[in-house]
Amino acid sequence: MFEVPKIKSAKGKVKLKGDKSVSHRALIFSALSEKGEKTKIFNISSAKDVISTSECLKKLGAKIHISEEYIEVEGKGIYLSQPQSVIYAGNSGTTARIFSTILSAQKFPSVLDGDESLRKRPMKRVVEPLRALGAKIWGKENGNKLPLVFEGVGKLKGGKSFSLDVPSAQVKTALIIANFWSDDVIKVKEPTLSRDHTERILPIFSVNVRCDSDGFIFCEGKPRSPKSIKIPGDISSASFLISLGIINKNSEVEIEDVLLNKTRIGFIEALKSMGAEITYEVEKEESGEPTGRIIAKTSELKAKTFSGEIIPKMIDEIPILSCVAVFSEGIFSVKNAEELRVKETDRIKAIVENLKTMGIEVEEYKDGFAFEGLGEKAREKLKGEYYLKSFGDHRIAMSFFILGSSIKGKVFIDDISSVSISYPEFFKDFEFLAEK
Repeated sequence: MFEVPKIKSAKGKVKLKGDKSVSHRALIFSALSEKGEKTKIFNISSAKDVISTSECLKKLGAKIHISEEYIEVEGKGIYLSQPQSVIYAGNSGTTARIFSTILSAQKFPSVLDGDESLRKRPMKRVVEPLRALGAKIWGKENGNKLPLVFEGVGKLKGGKSFSLDVPSAQVKTALIIANFWSDDVIKVKEPTLSRDHTERILPIFSVNVRCDSDGFIFCEGKPRSPKSIKIPGDISSASFLISLGIINKNSEVEIEDVLLNKTRIGFIEALKSMGAEITYEVEKEESGEPTGRIIAKTSELKAKTFSGEIIPKMIDEIPILSCVAVFSEGIFSVKNAEELRVKETDRIKAIVENLKTMGIEVEEYKDGFAFEGLGEKAREKLKGEYYLKSFGDHRIAMSFFILGSSIKGKVFIDDISSVSISYPEFFKDFEFLAEK
């Protein structure tokens, strides 16, 4: 068990490592660029998930050189080298789903696997459309779970359009890039807009992204190296530091050079609607992404209900938003977030169980939950001794670490090792901002 340290306030300026989602894509499209073309990637994420993507590419013959300032990726083209062992995605759902397209279209057989957590996550949402494109894929539960076996068909059959039931940036990306290996167009449409990092970064790699009159997205061309690219700071990582600034007294946290993509700032929009004193400003563009600064200060919060289109814009931040909402007045609720049940763990269950352990009454739904916030007196009211679980999930671990650091009571978390999956610098940045 790990005892969470206490802080009185949070103050300071922080720059973060590159956004995890953008880092995955920069690596992959650099490796798929024309053979011999080299791309320097600055400020890439150090998350274990991104390292998993890098290791998968290396197994497929990509040359990746690491220096202090940047990493350099040498393009292999869209056809990679046959691996000598299993392609291992670790805990990364992004890696698994995007590589499902890449491996389907290669000219050799391969096997894709992941850790215990990733093996539980659904893959059918990407496997089924790929099979409709001619991919030959086998796996547990008829291809719904890892490990997956790919025959490698060399070419994918185009001329198809897919309407997704659930917005998913990973599945959308897998189908957009399927066009690299098809002579006929492949289109995809979402019910609501998910993260659009692929649509933004592909033009940097000289790939034209288009949307037809019916809202279906597709791409034209194959990746060419932009020579160099810089990744803006990770907005999901920023959410934990923003929260420190809002729920602790006499606090002000500033985050510089951070991603401010409109599909990723649902967390900020939600906090502002709750009365949080938080401002942000776009100052430039990096990797096709709006980039700027965020300032968050001590705030009095009013609880709200969140549902509908804002949910995909803050799906990864719902755990930390829920912990912040403990300090709000009124009923806080989340709906239309059933996707949380198929993340690294069932995040709805994890949030509900931990809050109940802290003595907060929570009502659980199939697609969300609701509870009454304790207001600004939460710090004093939560004065017991609480033993919480991370469920092996990095975002659950960090969210309840932030909550635990900001109350009187003692908080113990069973395992915090998962934090390195997305934010290895979390504890260092926390200590930098913390005034104890």
